[in-house]
Formats: sequence, structure tokens, C-alpha cells
Amino acid sequence: MMFKNLIQRLTGMAQALLVGFLLLSSGTVRAQMRGLRTGKLPNGLTYYIYNDGSASGEAQYYLYQNVGAILETDEELGLAHVLEHLAFNTTDHFPGGVMNFLRSHDLNDFEAFTGVDDTRYAVHNVPAGDAKLNEDVLWVLRDWCHGIRMLPKDIEKERGIILEEWRHRAGVDRRLTDAIAPVVYNHSGYATHNVIGSRKLLESFQQKQVRQFYDKWYRPDKQFVAVIGDVDPDRVEQRVQAVFKTLPARQTPPVSPQARQIPDNATPLYMRFVDPENKSASFGLYQRYAVTGDAPEDDRVRQFLFTQFFNLLAPRRFALLKNAGKERYIAAEVSLSSLVRGYSQMAWDMVPYRGSEQEALHQLLAVRESLRDKGFTAAEFNEEKERMYDGMKGVLGEKGLGTPDNALMLFRQNFLYGIPVQDFRTQISRNIETLVELEAEDMNAWMKSLLNDDNLAFVTYSKTPDGMNITEADFREALNAKGSYGGLIHIDSVKPVRQLVDFNLTPGRIVAEKPLNRLQAKEWTLSNGARVLYKHVPELQDRFFFVGSAEGGKSIVPAKELADYTAMRSLLMQSGVYNYDRNQLARWLQGKNIDLSLSLEDYSDGIGGNAPAGNADDFFGYLYLVLSRQNFSKPVFDKYVQRSLYVYENRAKSGMDAVQDSIRQLLYPVSAMNPRQDEAFFKSVRYDRLQEQFQKHLGDASRFTYCLIGDLPEAKAKDLVLRYIGSLKGGGKPVKTEAKPMDFSSAAPDIRHTFVAETEGDMAEIEISFVNKLKLSDREQAAMEVMRALLERRCFDVLREKEHLTYTVGVRADYTPRPEANEHLSIHLSTAREHVDRVLTLIHQLLDDIKAQRFTADDFKAAMVPLAIREEEPESPQGENKLSEWMGLLNVYAETGKELSPDDEAVATPVFSTLTPQEIAGVAMKVTTGARQREIIVRPAVQEGKRTFE
Repeated sequence: MMFKNLIQRLTGMAQALLVGFLLLSSGTVRAQMRGLRTGKLPNGLTYYIYNDGSASGEAQYYLYQNVGAILETDEELGLAHVLEHLAFNTTDHFPGGVMNFLRSHDLNDFEAFTGVDDTRYAVHNVPAGDAKLNEDVLWVLRDWCHGIRMLPKDIEKERGIILEEWRHRAGVDRRLTDAIAPVVYNHSGYATHNVIGSRKLLESFQQKQVRQFYDKWYRPDKQFVAVIGDVDPDRVEQRVQAVFKTLPARQTPPVSPQARQIPDNATPLYMRFVDPENKSASFGLYQRYAVTGDAPEDDRVRQFLFTQFFNLLAPRRFALLKNAGKERYIAAEVSLSSLVRGYSQMAWDMVPYRGSEQEALHQLLAVRESLRDKGFTAAEFNEEKERMYDGMKGVLGEKGLGTPDNALMLFRQNFLYGIPVQDFRTQISRNIETLVELEAEDMNAWMKSLLNDDNLAFVTYSKTPDGMNITEADFREALNAKGSYGGLIHIDSVKPVRQLVDFNLTPGRIVAEKPLNRLQAKEWTLSNGARVLYKHVPELQDRFFFVGSAEGGKSIVPAKELADYTAMRSLLMQSGVYNYDRNQLARWLQGKNIDLSLSLEDYSDGIGGNAPAGNADDFFGYLYLVLSRQNFSKPVFDKYVQRSLYVYENRAKSGMDAVQDSIRQLLYPVSAMNPRQDEAFFKSVRYDRLQEQFQKHLGDASRFTYCLIGDLPEAKAKDLVLRYIGSLKGGGKPVKTEAKPMDFSSAAPDIRHTFVAETEGDMAEIEISFVNKLKLSDREQAAMEVMRALLERRCFDVLREKEHLTYTVGVRADYTPRPEANEHLSIHLSTAREHVDRVLTLIHQLLDDIKAQRFTADDFKAAMVPLAIREEEPESPQGENKLSEWMGLLNVYAETGKELSPDDEAVATPVFSTLTPQEIAGVAMKVTTGARQREIIVRPAVQEGKRTFE
């Protein structure tokens, strides 16, 4: 869809920010959370029952266990995680297995997570009206508390699955995490407790060991249960008390205070991680802080808000350097986040240019020192303060606040620290009260207190011992060189923009106007050929969204111009616009809450953004300059080439990444239209062709259909469109560019190939795929989604649960209708080297079963029902849902010329719930018959790779 990806990008950021306010904030009770019932049984178990005000007809069930890997002894490493797996097998009240019970009752959304500090179980979306089923789920939670049987057959089954999980996690990421843990956690217990445990113990643990760990730690005083959703607290409380009073009243042994303590280190710790599969030479500076879980309310709220400010503003210091062309690094980032219980971590990571390692380190430390000594300016702080305030106020206007998982986190804080649970609105109101009182001076004082030299760890990462030349002595010398860093850029030293568009524009005219009555919208054709769809949506409350899209994208680029196009795409907005550099634009944008981005995809060229209605003139002026005065700086271009060559030269030459490159070349052979992006490719880029490429893709308004939707009156919208969109270059008549198919896959009907990778362990990777070019109807597309879910479910049942051959299976089914119909079905999993042939046979059998309709009604229902429920859920009348709804309908009109309203049968009639098993079998047969088939296997080499940790 022309506007789909753009609008998802525009609405996603605000949602992510608002979730953070609900999830991370808490405070002393002012108003008890309405609908909450809580208590503690004589045996020590705590419960929370919460009617969240939803009318979903569903309940969510949770068990929280205040036990994780950190409480394991050296002989028990990995057993907390083993218990989590055994919990879904035979228990006292479910002799056929908990997982079998849940799935046989269409409860397919369940999960468990073992962490280093705690363990959580959940059963989601239980129909609240089914009293018997809800009672049974309470007994599931009860058995998890103290009723897991641990039969020998279950242990051996899960042993195989967990070993596959161990293989699945094996790789450079786990080697890195395990290797640097001693310095990150200063040789505490957290450094040796990695949840999954060792392969040796997983292969040898006995029932007695797991039973001892279970009996020792799974006790009521370490547990709470929560039931959240559309529930009757009185009835549920009665049943919780009746079910969980059967647990024996035995307390866990005392936990040593040292178990969760990490000792301070006044002297920075240092280590090198050398591994041939490291992706790039880099370094990281990590600082650890103790956090008090039961700190006073004011301290917790301020800590939360300060952390948000830091994570938004601190990374911009690196952007200032890059925008000024002074950076000595390819990439740099900094963040403050939770580490383990009772601790947070500030992480600074940097990838330096080759030969600039020392200079890059000095820049990182200079930014750190500047933040400590000078902090943030009042202007940049107040801009983010206003954004936070608007976001929190917007949340308060929503009808439903918080998710069940948000509520669970509040119950966890109450259980662990005694923090009273309060209403979500009260929490957010408290955050707002604190926010409005904060000033930049408060933020800077807090930051100065953090940025000392205590509890530091410095780690270098490289492929070879000589790949990163920062020694421990180098680091200590740089750290001690206080006040000697120069060349930083400060936002208040940037020259301000007085008037963004400081020249006269020639407005366009509307040469044709068409009312779109069913859409309650207007279509304007402008004198430059641009086409504009306008719709007034007051529900967006003083905000508007603007998107533009044209067919084309990469698909219309000639082979000889691909390197130029690739460079232009990467360099968009990297050199500023008109007479302004990126730092000037960043300063001008402060406080305006304007979002604008360009998007060049395979088959389309696009632009999208949004802003408050009060800043509409600024938004469209900025939009005009972005599309008509885009800059491409030669120094920035040169760094792009240097960076691209560095990445190519440092590509993986061994291990799984190197094999993946070989697989791509096999499946998608190099050709003129699909060139290898190597040294020759990047050296062929022509700087003087960048502007030409930009004009071809974004500089001709007559190629584009624009959509303006939001709380802008028609007269104002029309004025803005004519002044700014009408002033853009265009041919005078709408031009439709035809996207060209981009299928670079091998034409070979059948490819079966085995690669050998130089990786540790004995894990093999398997991918089977089918590629076809048949047009699918709407019903067939829906049936393909169900078929995907059904195949994944059957693979899980057989390959994991029955045969114990894998930890997880991923099935993808993609359909692209334009510019050429294309469907792609793939199955991906990992397994032990010796199991490859058996797995291949079973996968083909399972797929043949679906094509022959050899699957049960229960399996069909389990795959179809979640999709049907999601399709038929009524949309909220909130603004963003209105935006998505109308944008989708305008998109249909832009592409097909058909006007639809939300009430039309073609829009409102459900599809998934009307599908039949025959249709699922039929689409499976259709997409695989005559398809090009690929079967790729990656087996590990026999010898072990060598790793170096210092």
C-alpha cells in the first residue's frame, strides 16, 4: 500500500513513549487502583485480582516467582530454567501435561520466562465467561507453585529441547555476553549465572537435583498470583483462596544478602574480547549504579524522568559532532537502562574509523566530561520537557490506561518493595506534577552525580588481537586527561535560523477539484501536476499527518546508476537543506514537535510527517526545502564511501555470517541489476550524480499523490497546499511511474545445497522455501495466513514436543500483489548436526499433510481463531485509529479509484472466520505446486574455533 509503511512509522513513536510512562512509573498510593483486590493467604502466598475496566470478556493469569538463576549453586547452574520447561509437562492435576491441556482448550497464548532474578509464567486470553475453564487455569498456576511432577519421560523430553535451545543461543553474541560478564558484574555471582547453564550440566542433570531446587525455592512466600481482566473480583478471590490454600505453608531458606550484591570497583576494569565472528572493531565503556527499589516516591519519579531525558538528549551530542563533520567514529551511542535487580548501567559504545581509535576514544570521553561539567542547555531540556508533558497529558485523555503486563509490573513492585499499588491515572498525574517542577539545573546536577569514575569497565571488541589498539594503559591515560579535550560542538553555539524560507514562492493553482463523498474528502489536482487528497479529521485534536507516495523506488533505477542511487538514498538529509546545516536545522526544530522523513523503497518513493496544527506553516516550509533544496556535501559523501568500504572490508570471512553471504549469492545470483556491493561498487559512486538521482525520485511533484489528513480546516489546508506543494517542480500533469518487478532470485527450479560453517558447537541450520508467482484472491491471501499458522503449530508439535529435535521453528508466508504477484513460503529452524535428515523428512511430511487436509479440526481452529478475533475486534474511536482507518481507505482510492466507507461490506465483512479447512489445503497446494523450491542446510565444521578472552 502506498501510505501504509509511512503512516505506521509516523504513529509508532508516540505509542512507544506512552507505554514507558505506564510501565516504568510508580508512586506512593493516593488512590488505590480501582477494581483491585489483594491479599495474603496463611501459607504466605500473595494474590492480586484486578478488574481493569475492559469489556474484553477475557482474563490474564500470571504466576510470579521471586527466584531466578542467581540463586543457583555452582552444581545447579541452569536448573531454574529447566524447571520452567518442566512446568508445562505432567503436574499433580494435569497428568496429560499442562501444555496439552491449554492447547486442547484453545488457550494458545501462554508463556514463561526465566531471568537471572526471577521467573514468570502467564496464560493469556482465557474466556472470562467459562467458569470451569477459569477454575482449571487457577489449578495450573497452583501446580506450577508446588505440583510439577518431574517424571523421567518429561525430564528427558525437556533435556533434548533445552539442549536445542542451548545450541540455538550458541554464537558470538552469547560468547561475548559470557566473556565480558566478569568485568560488567565485577566478578559477582551475576558473572557466572547466565540462565541457560552449561552444556555439561544440561546433559547430565538428574531428577533429584531439579526436585531439590524446586522444593527449596518454589514456596508460597516467594510467589504471587495475579488475575487481570474482565473479571469479578469477589468470585475470583473466593476461588483463589480455595485453590491456593492447598499449598503447604513452608518458607524458603534465607537468601544471603551477598547473593545479589555486586562489589564496587574504584579502579576501572579492563578486558579484550577477540573473536573471529566479531562484526566490527569497537569499544565500550560501562558504568554500574546501585538502585534502591524502595526509595521514596519523589526520588523514584525523578529518577525515571531524568533517565528518559538522558536517553533522549545524550546521544544527540554525538550527532552534533557528526553533523559538523568532526566525528572520528562510524557509529556511537549511549544509554542508561536496568542491568539486574538493584542496579542500572550506563553504556557508551563506539565503532571508530580505522586508524582513529585513540581520537574516537577521546571524543567519547570528551562528550562524557562535557555532560558532567556543562550538562544540557535550558532550551534543549525544555523542548523535551514539553514533549513529555504533551505525551502524558495525551495519555490521560485515553479511555483505557495500561495493559495487563503494566499492571503486573506494579504488582511486582508492591510484592518486592512494599510500594502501594495506585491507579494509572494517579501515577501519570504524579509524574506530570514532578515534571513541570523540573528545570535543566536539576537534570544537570543529577547527571553530574552519576558521571564519576566509580564502577567503570572498559571492553574492546575485535576479530584479531591486533584489531583494536587501545591498551589498558591507553584507556587509563585518556580517562585521567581531564579537561584536555577540545573540538566539541554545543547546541547553543550553533547559528540560529531567523526565517526558514527567506525568499518568495510562486504558489500553484488547483486546476481540478473532485469531491469524494463516500470518503468525506476532497481531491485536488494542482497546476504542477501534483495530486492531493484532503480529509478533515477533528478527532486528531490539533494535529495533522501528511504523506506522499509515488510508484518507482529502486525498481526504476538503471543498472549503471545503482551505485549512485544507493549513495543518494543513504545520504538523504545528511548535509542539511538550502543554506542550513544539520545542526542549524536541529536547533530550529527545537520545541516545534515536527516529524518529517523520506522513504525510498524497492517499489515506491515517499515522504511522511506530522506536526501540531499550530506549526503547520513551519512544517510545510521545511517540507518545501527538503524536497526542493536538498544538499549533498562532498566531505559527507567521502565519509560515506570510507564507511562503506570499511564495512565491506570488515565483513565476516568465517562463521555463520560468512555462510549467509554465500547463501545469498546462491539464491540471488549477482547480475547487473543485482550487483555485489563490494569495493568496486562503492568506488564507482559518482558524487556529481547524487542531485540528479534525488530529482528523479523526489524532485518531481507530478509523480506524487499526497494525502493531508487531520485537524486542519479546509481553507487553511488549501492555502498551505497551494503555497508549498504547488510551488514544487512538476510537469503540469499527473505522471504515473510504473514500478518494475525486482525478482533477482535464481531461476533454477530446484536448489539443494549444504554449506559448512566454522562455528562452535554442533548446531545445524535448515531453511526450506517455496517461491511462486500466482495471483491470490483476498480469501486465498487470508487462507495463506492461516496455513502459515497451522504449519508452524504442527512443526512445533512434532519437531519440538514429540521428537525433541529443535527449540523453535519459524514459518513465514509472504504475498506481494504488485508490481508482479509473488508468494514466498519458508520454514526455518536449527537442530543438532546428526538430526538434519530426520528433520527434513518430517517437514515435508507435515507440509504434505496440510496439502492433503490431514489435520484436525482443533488444529485448524487454533490457527484460524486468533486471526479472526484480531480481524473482528472493534476499532477504538481514538484519534490514531481513526487516522489508520481513513488513511487506509484513501490509499485504496489512490491506487484503484474506488471510494469505500468504513461501513461498506467490502471493508467490514470478516474473512478469517468464514474460511474452511478445504481452502487452507487448497492454498497450500496452490503456492507449492510448480514453485521453485530451495533447501539450504548449514552444518558446523567438526573442529572447534579458537576464541581469545583477556
